[in-house]
Amino acid sequence: MTTTTSRSFISILGTVSILILIILSVIFYQERIYFSDPAFQLFLMINDNQIEVMTNRWPSTIFRWLPFLGFKMGWSIETLSKLFSLSFPLFHLISFGIIAMFFKDRVMALLLVFSLFLVTSGTFYWCSSDLLQGMVTLFSGISFFKKAQHFIPKYILSGLLMVAAVFFHPLCLFPFFFIAIDDILERRKIRSMDWHLPLVFGITWVIRNKYFSTWYDVAKGKDFWNNFDNLNWLSIPAHKSFITEVPLHYQLLLLLLIVSIIILIKRKAFFRLAFMLITIPCYLLLIHLSNPTGTLTFYREASYIPLVVFMSYPFIKHICARDVLAFKYKLFIPLVIGFSLMRILFFAPEYTDRITWMEDKLETMSCNKVVITLSSEEESLLKMSWGLPFETTLLAAEKKNYQTLFNTNNEKDFLKKERKDIFLSPFKILYTSEFNTSYLPFKEEHYCKYERE
Repeated sequence: MTTTTSRSFISILGTVSILILIILSVIFYQERIYFSDPAFQLFLMINDNQIEVMTNRWPSTIFRWLPFLGFKMGWSIETLSKLFSLSFPLFHLISFGIIAMFFKDRVMALLLVFSLFLVTSGTFYWCSSDLLQGMVTLFSGISFFKKAQHFIPKYILSGLLMVAAVFFHPLCLFPFFFIAIDDILERRKIRSMDWHLPLVFGITWVIRNKYFSTWYDVAKGKDFWNNFDNLNWLSIPAHKSFITEVPLHYQLLLLLLIVSIIILIKRKAFFRLAFMLITIPCYLLLIHLSNPTGTLTFYREASYIPLVVFMSYPFIKHICARDVLAFKYKLFIPLVIGFSLMRILFFAPEYTDRITWMEDKLETMSCNKVVITLSSEEESLLKMSWGLPFETTLLAAEKKNYQTLFNTNNEKDFLKKERKDIFLSPFKILYTSEFNTSYLPFKEEHYCKYERE
């Protein structure tokens, strides 16, 4: 088996796997886009005729350029939503293609694929995780630096990708420095070129957190340091949540961790083993101190994606050390990817049920603008309910119905409003008279209360 065949295997496997994600992203576009942040972002894009930058994470606007072009061409909301949904795996496919086929970097290519699949269930449907996008950008930057021969891609483009990774998400700090330090421990020496990317990444990280922090960053930071000082680190409820979720969500992580431990012991790489075994609980503690009582499953899952790097990087470097990929790995890796795809489909009903619930409510509304008080069961089914006005508006507009559903526990206060052109949202009152009427031509009417049977 030739080197080309070995590289071709990873290239073909990754390409086919991500193409399947693209197909699934179109099939499940409603579940992915009519869910919290993407619905809000698409709603704003249609109404404001521009792409908004959210919480200073300007690199994430790349995923809204494709639907924005469709919007400029007057395409339907359904088409815009499909374009938005497939923009994420399309970005992953392009990044993978550059890494695997242009630079022929099998290690970063396989690490990218593993990061997309190994812990993915709910995060496929909550597709706005900036941490995953930052990690993909990170892998691209490392590959540019390691494999590029010319000065511009090697130093300038790789540096720009580091900057983008930091602005995608500050937690990219951990997978980046794990990769850098593990490489140094493996070589047992530091080369002069090893300083470029860490310096760019580190300086950008400091600047971003000092001068470009948002209200969200400040709030998360205060919560973390408060929990750091006042909580018993060993009895945080999130620890138990993670352990109980391993069999259903993170079984592949556990498998890769065991394999990596065996590999490092056989190679007598005890410093690397110790570094990995220290990094994993430290990172988990960081995440759990940020959300000690646990958050929604898909949100926790998104935070755990860097664990893929910690647990699989030694394994990936081991199997890619030789030009020929052993047959057992050519069997094992597709099985891992196939299992991950089945897990994505297994969790689909949870997110389809959200869409079905919204469709049912839209069909039984007595007027086009409705206030509803959600039950605890409905809150649980919706997972996140703050985006309901935007989600229902886009879902209804697909069928040329112009309706919205606003959830609140104080609906009587809102029903007293006299204006007929108001649009209630969790942030502020908007006005339908200012909407883009080519997409959302709301009629002027009052809100009414949802009448349950």
